[in-house]
Formats: sequence, structure tokens, C-alpha cells
Amino acid sequence: MPTVQVPVQLTVDHLMIAIKQLSSAELHEFMQQLAAWQQHNGQQAAEEVALLARIKENSSLPTTKQRRFDRLRRKRQAGTLTKPEAAELQALWQQVEQMNVTRLQALTDLAQRRGTDVKTCMRELGLAESPDVF
Repeated sequence: MPTVQVPVQLTVDHLMIAIKQLSSAELHEFMQQLAAWQQHNGQQAAEEVALLARIKENSSLPTTKQRRFDRLRRKRQAGTLTKPEAAELQALWQQVEQMNVTRLQALTDLAQRRGTDVKTCMRELGLAESPDVF
């Protein structure tokens, strides 16, 4: 394999000059490696998009459920919650807790992919100031 001289700071033009110096066999090898890298990079991007979607989906209840949840909480605080309403509130709390677990797992996975911690990841996503699901 020939030695290619490259400057300390590379530009696209520098890379093109270096690539043009490759033999056809080396160019073929480079193209294969580039394609493999692009496929890997594309998969990583798709996985990150899926994690972001999971975070968003589990960041809040649907509007009607959130309103009902808030109403039931107010009734509980006022002491006017019926037994069926208490059961409904408990079911909503369980849903909220599961959403929090799912969201936190996705945030943890995303932070690991980005080589950072969950708090930093949340700040980068604009979630640091967001209220919890409930």
C-alpha cells in the first residue's frame, strides 16, 4: 500500500487528492469500507431516531387521559374520589410509572450511545426543565 501524505487539518479537497492517488484495487477497497461505514452509521442514526421517538411517546399521557388523571388527582385531594375512580386513578398511575420506566431506559440508552450521562442528554434534548409525565 502506498503512503499518502495528508496535511494536519484535512478538508474534503485534501481527501479527494489522497483518494485520487489510490490504485484501482485500493480505491475498490476504500469504496467497500466507506459503504460499510455508511451502512453502520445509517443504522446508528435510525436507532437513535427510534430512541428519540420512544422518549417522546413516553413523556406525556394523551391529552384526554392527562385531563382525566388530573381531575381524579384533584378529587382524591379533595376526598371525593369514589372506589371506581380510585381504581381508575391507580390504573393511570401504573401507566404513568411504566411510561417513566420506558422513557428513562430510552434516555439511558441514548446517553450511552452519545457517550454522556442522562442529565446531559436530557438537557441536550430540552427535557431538563420538562415536568414528569404526571
